[in-house]
Amino acid sequence: MKTKIVFLFLLALSSFAVSRPLLAHHSSSAYDMAHPVDMKGVVKNMDWGNPHVFIYMDMKNEKGEVEQWRVEGNSPNMLLRAGWKKEMIKAGDQLTVNGAPAKNGAKDLRLISLTLANGQKLDGQGFK
Repeated sequence: MKTKIVFLFLLALSSFAVSRPLLAHHSSSAYDMAHPVDMKGVVKNMDWGNPHVFIYMDMKNEKGEVEQWRVEGNSPNMLLRAGWKKEMIKAGDQLTVNGAPAKNGAKDLRLISLTLANGQKLDGQGFK
């Protein structure tokens, strides 16, 4: 009986040890969530896959020069629940994205919301 209790305790303890790094993966600490920005651009490509959806866009900077940006959304499963469809966004589409820029200055945004050319607004986190 004691062996069974010890085994269950060790199993539970090891489950917590393994699951802790998984939660760290989904942190948004690399992004400046306190200062979101709105940006407009043209879709070059969309990667609809796990663990996150990525939209690659050409956006103009303050000087009018085109820059390539990567916009990171949540998982396809979460976005599907929020009303997204994979076919909604295609290369050449013009989008307005609201997102948190990367703290390290990279041309990356953590998607908060997205507005399609027809005015339809989508939640980028998949929580709404």
